[in-house]
Amino acid sequence: MDIVLLIIIGILGILLFLLVGLVLYKQYLRYSTRIESPNGISSLEPIELGGLKQWIFIRGMEKSNPVLLFLHGGPGEPSLGMSSSRKEDAELIRHFTVVHWDQRGAGKSFSTNIPVDSMTLDRLVEDCKELIDHLRLKFDTPRVFLVAHSSGTLIGIKTADRYPEKLYAYVGVSQIINDHEHEQISYEFVVEEAERSGNTKHQNAIKAIGPPPYETPNELWAKANYIARYGGMVRDFSIRKMIGIVLPYFTSPEYSILDGIRTIMGRGRNFTTNALWKETVAINFAEEMDSMSVPIYFFEGKYDMIIPKGPAEKFYRDVNADKGKTLVVFENSAHYPMIEEKEKYEKTLIDIVLKESSTI
Repeated sequence: MDIVLLIIIGILGILLFLLVGLVLYKQYLRYSTRIESPNGISSLEPIELGGLKQWIFIRGMEKSNPVLLFLHGGPGEPSLGMSSSRKEDAELIRHFTVVHWDQRGAGKSFSTNIPVDSMTLDRLVEDCKELIDHLRLKFDTPRVFLVAHSSGTLIGIKTADRYPEKLYAYVGVSQIINDHEHEQISYEFVVEEAERSGNTKHQNAIKAIGPPPYETPNELWAKANYIARYGGMVRDFSIRKMIGIVLPYFTSPEYSILDGIRTIMGRGRNFTTNALWKETVAINFAEEMDSMSVPIYFFEGKYDMIIPKGPAEKFYRDVNADKGKTLVVFENSAHYPMIEEKEKYEKTLIDIVLKESSTI
């Protein structure tokens, strides 16, 4: 038999083996994380928001528990969202009914048919508001807890500002306040780290990227690679940890293999980031908001250089929050406190946010 044909057959055999293994693991994960409580819920549901079909995943041990809606970041890249929820939310679902939403243009909600002109922050805020109303009706609750991460905080804080009566509390994890200021701080960080390392190649590459403002997301993504290298994305950076963040796109029972491939290849991220680019780089909530009418909590990683905490700390000091405000610094985290200090993240949500805000 021709050697080339043997190689092709071998490769196809390996791919088939991996595919079967992946399908079996998805089934194992579905079974091993099933909800067994009689009044629990585990439901993947399509929902129409703003005239567009989108997807939510609901998990909880007791449907009468308060609802927690999580907004992923990216933009358009739902890491630690729906695909990760079966493992990451194991403790939270004992105290909340946790809802993950793949936002317009992201994850399972990505489609090439989405009109680009519908990709605005206002539209995403209204999608969020429609989803909150749906959850309030579905679970017969007057309000929900809104937790947002990274670029999801753009939607989260605007929703909290616009519709405070629908929320028990707003939690911003790695809260964006002033995009230009965040980017300037992170650029200075990578310049300093490259100089400290003595790596001339890195120094030249970072100088070529240049300081903000950036005309396109390409410079932002290039800079993010160096932020990750120097521990500003995950404090103890390793390829293994980064793989752990993205692997659930393939292993999640809620994601098809096509969903996983499309997400890992950045289809939703590229589409969403480019569509929202001009709005995002102009964000300055310090000028837009001087008060909040809902309890606010900022969870900030001490070493975060994707969204450095300085602007959020200043906003927190200055904002008038008559329902209360709390700043929590995660001393051993960078951009992902929910995995870098998972126990503290969960404990703060359960023992502080839930107890302080659910009776307001």
